Amino acid sequence: MKAKSLNIPALNISGKLDSSTVAVYQAILHVTQQLDVPFLIVGASARDLVLHYGHNADIARATRDIDFAIEVANWDAFQQVKAVLIARGFKESDQQHRVTSPQGIPLDIVPFGPLEDATGKIEWPPGQEWEMLVQGFQEALDNAEAVIIQDKPLIEVPVATPAGMALLKLIAWQDREVEKRGKDAADFLYLCESYEKIPAVSDGLYKNESLMESYEWDLTLAAASQLGQDARAIAKALTASTISTLLNNKHETLAIGVFISEMAAPNVGRAEELLEAFTKGFNELHWRNSE
Repeated sequence: MKAKSLNIPALNISGKLDSSTVAVYQAILHVTQQLDVPFLIVGASARDLVLHYGHNADIARATRDIDFAIEVANWDAFQQVKAVLIARGFKESDQQHRVTSPQGIPLDIVPFGPLEDATGKIEWPPGQEWEMLVQGFQEALDNAEAVIIQDKPLIEVPVATPAGMALLKLIAWQDREVEKRGKDAADFLYLCESYEKIPAVSDGLYKNESLMESYEWDLTLAAASQLGQDARAIAKALTASTISTLLNNKHETLAIGVFISEMAAPNVGRAEELLEAFTKGFNELHWRNSE
């Protein structure tokens, strides 16, 4: 699969990951193929596969965790995915969404799809005591990019593009506990700072003189604005509304200034500029699509 908005070709990062990590991706691919379950790689895993290994952006915070999302009809289908992974040697944890590979790598699984309610939330069983907002996952799957993890034998997995990741990070920040959401804001900043590393993005921007001139030929700011446009281009109405409410500082309880502070940037002014550029791109396409 390729990102529709930029027509990004598949990435081949074969030989860049250690064997234990490759084994986890191979297991994910085999299990989802066996059960015919659509999936995609998300989170820090997607960030590193696409931007660091794929386009040589600097590594962000280091992590061995691998996150993937599965489109399933119900909780039985989710449990079946876990059961088959466990049968392959993965170990259960005290968290419903996590298993650990035989090599010791944590694997987080996020279900989405028909088991969501009308607001894009899921309620984890057995007592539905934990709600999770999963808006954006369908868009990320529909616009995922193929990444070749290994040539022989071929391991090719769908991975969220930066546009998809931006949607997921902005949604997750609004939904996550206060003490855990800082990484979402920091990852969003990383996406804005690193989007220019993708050749299709930078080449397209240098051909878009009006956009570049509006940012005084600051490629990073122009790329952040382009990221906002690309994120809005794939967002469904509900996801776009949730994100627009935050970006335009209309959230009932969360001020955009809090998001900026939690980006944990060494230069807060620059972080604010990047967020403003992203917001402008998102809003321009949002308003155009609403006309």
